[in-house]
Amino acid sequence: MARRTAPPTTPPVPDHSGAGPEHLLLTLRPGRGVPPDTCGSPAAHRAALPWLAQLGTLDLHRAAWGEPVTLTRPRHRAVRLPGAHRQAPSATVQGTVPGGALLRLDWSGQPAAGRNGPALLAAGPALHAPRPADLPAELLPCLTLPPAQALAAAAPFLRRAGVLRAQLSDGEELTDLPLADWPLTDPSVTDGPLTGLHAAAPHALNIGPPHATLGRLWLAAPPGPDAHAAAQAMSVTARAAARQLELARAARVARLSLDLQGAAQALRDGHALPEEALQAAQRLIRARGAALLTRRGALIQTGTLDAAALRRAARSLHLSLHLTRRPDSRPPPAPALLDLGRWTLLIPLTSPEAAGGAWAFQLDACAPPWLSDPDDLIWDTLRRAARDPVHATGPRGLERRQEGGVTLSPTLLSVLGSLGDSQIPSQIAGRGLGHLTGDGGAVGGAYLTAPGSAGVADTGRDLAASAGTVTALREAHLQAELWRAAGQGESRQLTLAGPAPAFLSVSPVQVGGQATGVLALLHDAPPPPATLPLLSVLAAQVGKASEQQRVLRDLAQVREQTFRVLGRVLEYRSFETKGHTDRVTTLALRLGQALDLPSTQLAHLRWGAYLHDLGKIAIADDVLHKRGALTAPEWRWMRRHVTIGETLLREQGLVPPEVLQIVRHHHERWDGTGYPDGLGGRDIPLLARLFAVVDVFDALSSERPYKAPWSRSETLRELRRVAGTHLDPDLVDTFLTMLESAAWDAPPAGPFDPALH
Repeated sequence: MARRTAPPTTPPVPDHSGAGPEHLLLTLRPGRGVPPDTCGSPAAHRAALPWLAQLGTLDLHRAAWGEPVTLTRPRHRAVRLPGAHRQAPSATVQGTVPGGALLRLDWSGQPAAGRNGPALLAAGPALHAPRPADLPAELLPCLTLPPAQALAAAAPFLRRAGVLRAQLSDGEELTDLPLADWPLTDPSVTDGPLTGLHAAAPHALNIGPPHATLGRLWLAAPPGPDAHAAAQAMSVTARAAARQLELARAARVARLSLDLQGAAQALRDGHALPEEALQAAQRLIRARGAALLTRRGALIQTGTLDAAALRRAARSLHLSLHLTRRPDSRPPPAPALLDLGRWTLLIPLTSPEAAGGAWAFQLDACAPPWLSDPDDLIWDTLRRAARDPVHATGPRGLERRQEGGVTLSPTLLSVLGSLGDSQIPSQIAGRGLGHLTGDGGAVGGAYLTAPGSAGVADTGRDLAASAGTVTALREAHLQAELWRAAGQGESRQLTLAGPAPAFLSVSPVQVGGQATGVLALLHDAPPPPATLPLLSVLAAQVGKASEQQRVLRDLAQVREQTFRVLGRVLEYRSFETKGHTDRVTTLALRLGQALDLPSTQLAHLRWGAYLHDLGKIAIADDVLHKRGALTAPEWRWMRRHVTIGETLLREQGLVPPEVLQIVRHHHERWDGTGYPDGLGGRDIPLLARLFAVVDVFDALSSERPYKAPWSRSETLRELRRVAGTHLDPDLVDTFLTMLESAAWDAPPAGPFDPALH
């Protein structure tokens, strides 16, 4: 059977050359989209970064089976890279042994024979170009199959054609099919039989035209007509798979780009929080974590972030803004990819309202393929998002009322009316301040927040909302004056002396008797007497919303803890499920994130994982704890736990319908033979199908009263066997890919729950 994997990992060869940073060793790792391991000095890693940003997965596959890959310095870049200005004109990537997993990236410009470090083979197998051939009927069904299935189906034909090993790439994953065994010929390598291919298989036939190969057939003798026919058929299969992946990626990017635009519009309309837009951008680029940065640090954070790298990113942003202060005629700063202990992509927010803000994304891989393509839709989406002021300022305040072409002065009713039905403190402040600024009012207004205040996610005092001209209100000494005034607990007017006197209206925002924020209006002339009372009304509304948000957050935390406790109650009653709740919750969240599920669905998935076996609390102990096989009546009673659990939760009205679907349908089967309703295929709700995969995985791999835990290989083999009968085959494939990914050992990113923020 074909193994859907990259060439096996070989131990990295240390660089003892003593030369300057002119090459880097790469070791391919198994899995789809998994970046290669690198071996070299820190200087070599920095010098190689511009080249790594250009390397595609197919380039690595071609280099692995012995084809030299040449990279040239691009004329234009979508992202600034450290050391790019010193980049050599070209670089090459080639395997140290054809068919092996160890590659050398070299930008020295020297011939291979004159390079330091591990030398490339002077001569590999005799390489043959494909020739047109008539396809036998035996190969025709392979043309419509994915690469792994096509190679497996063609295996008998390939053996008769003298093929010893077949490798086929879809542009993202290398499928490797061994058809014969041979001894290793390189005693320094202890892992990876591909290293001996050049000796055991002295001939190789390309799949696809030269310099555009998609695979290779390794043979013991020169290829005959059957081998050429097989190469032609596999070329059709690989091209179709690559095209399908390209279309799937384009559809995903288009969908998530629309999600980001929708989140921005919802934020602008006051129906979403800034975290949701940031998380939409994080899903778009598959980052492990994201943050909104300013000179003061991270204001908003989502996902899993390295705190030290994030602090370095904030310092780098501050330095970049200091060094690139320029006239408005010059272009805005470009995105940058930085090595800060964790690869970090900085996207400067370029709207005038951004005031030096940026999005920071921490990446699992240093160079996703789209980074090197300025025309990629992801870049187009990120550039448009960076220009949108809503990501820096939040919801805008309503325009002041006009009647008969005359702008009316603010009144108590007009201020309250401008707030709409929003319950978000920063949005209420922004709308109210926007109404109080303009003709006949203040020139600018701001809502300053204190660390730890309700509804605020910043790391220090900053502007949570603003309107009009607020440059002066960003000054540290002025903010300190505002906080001193707010500390007195009542609204007041301030006058700042100077060549151009400024007048301030200040009102504290209080939650629980403590000042958690301050509203300030800046005037260029003494304000009307009604201004301060109106500002006090606005501060009271902001305080009420902050208090309500704090209560909702506390309730959401209680709900979260209650659901988890309900799920773990069973662990103290039955050894069968000891630790099961936490394990399947973690696995389900990882799989949901791999599928780019939105934050709301991830929250529902988490709750469903907590509560899926709640109905077992009504199952008798002699049935629940039985070590042998259940009788037919006992089995009918055990099956009732899904409907009992759903009924208990539905009667309380505490959980959304998607959670109830997980509880009721997580034992349905893809072929329609499951329970309780016999649903099949895509009639089973998505989250229930998803959870069934991780539930089966944990049941097989953990100890139960009636069985010992299965090994990992046995468990994965069983999952593949039941894909398409018991479980959704697409979800099983995604789950297996996730288990093999480099990010598997990292902690899962907690899904964003608006009620918790």
